[in-house]
Amino acid sequence: MRNLDIGTLRSLQAVAEYGAVTRAAEALNMTQSALSMQMKRLEDLFGRPMLQKAGRGVVLSDFAQDLLGESRKLVALNDAILSRFTGARPETRLRVGLTSDWLFTKVAQAVRAFRLDHPAVELVMNDARSKDLRAQMARGEHDVILTTEFDAPPAAMHLAKVDLAWFGATGGRAWQQRPLPIANSPHCAYYPVGMAALEMAGIEWLQVVSDGGSDTWRVLAAADLGVTLLPRGIQQPGLEVIDHRGALPPLPPTWLNIYVADGPARKVASDFAGYLRRVVCEVAAAA
Repeated sequence: MRNLDIGTLRSLQAVAEYGAVTRAAEALNMTQSALSMQMKRLEDLFGRPMLQKAGRGVVLSDFAQDLLGESRKLVALNDAILSRFTGARPETRLRVGLTSDWLFTKVAQAVRAFRLDHPAVELVMNDARSKDLRAQMARGEHDVILTTEFDAPPAAMHLAKVDLAWFGATGGRAWQQRPLPIANSPHCAYYPVGMAALEMAGIEWLQVVSDGGSDTWRVLAAADLGVTLLPRGIQQPGLEVIDHRGALPPLPPTWLNIYVADGPARKVASDFAGYLRRVVCEVAAAA
C-alpha cells in the first residue's frame, strides 16, 4: 500500500502558487533540494512528470494539475481533522478566487506578504475564469475575487484598465504565420474578442489547442507554436508582447476588478484586497 504525504502535497501547491521551485521552497522554509526531492517522490509514485519548464520558471504538468485539485481536498481534510481534535483553529478563514491570468510572481508576493502579516488567517485559494469566479461568489464560495472583465460593474472595486495585447514566444515568429496559429483557450473571455478582431482585419487563423488549462496554451505559446492574448504588463516566463508593428489588429482594454463579499470575513477580505491592489497597480503602471 502506498500513502500520500501531506507535506509533499503542500509543496506541490506551493510550486503551483509561486511558479518556481526556489520561491516555493523559500515560502515553505525548506531547501530547494528538499522540495525537488518531494516532487521526485511524487513522480516515482505516479510514474508521471510533475513539472515542466516554462522560460525561467516552471509550470505543473497536465497530470499534476489534476492531482493538485484532488490534493487540495486531502490537505484541507487533514487540517480540519487536526483543528477539530487539537482545538487549534485559525481566527478567520479567507476564501480567495483569482483569475488564472494573475497567478504570477507579484500576486504570489502579495499573498506571502499577507500571510506574514496575518498569521492567524487561513487562506484558501482557487483559480478560475472570471465569469466562473463571479458565479462561485454568488453561491457563497468566495470571500474575495480578482477578475479581468470588459466592463466595470458598480459592485466591483476598479483597480485599473489595461490594454489586451498579443503575446508570443520570446523572439518567436509564430505571429508571422498565416493562417495565424492561436494558442488560447476557446473558453477564455479574451478569445471571442481576439478572434473577432482578426476576422475584422481579414486575417485567417487556426486553433492549435482546444482543451487543457491555461498552462497548456501558455506553454504552447512559449514554444512558439502559436500566439495568445493577455493583459499588457503581465510577465509570463518565455512570453513577451509581440512587436508586430500593425501586422495584428489592436485589442480593447480590460478592467481589473476586485469583488468583496458581505459576510464575517469581509474586513479581512478588504485587507487582502489592499495587498492585491498594490501589486496590480504596479503591473498596470508598467503596462
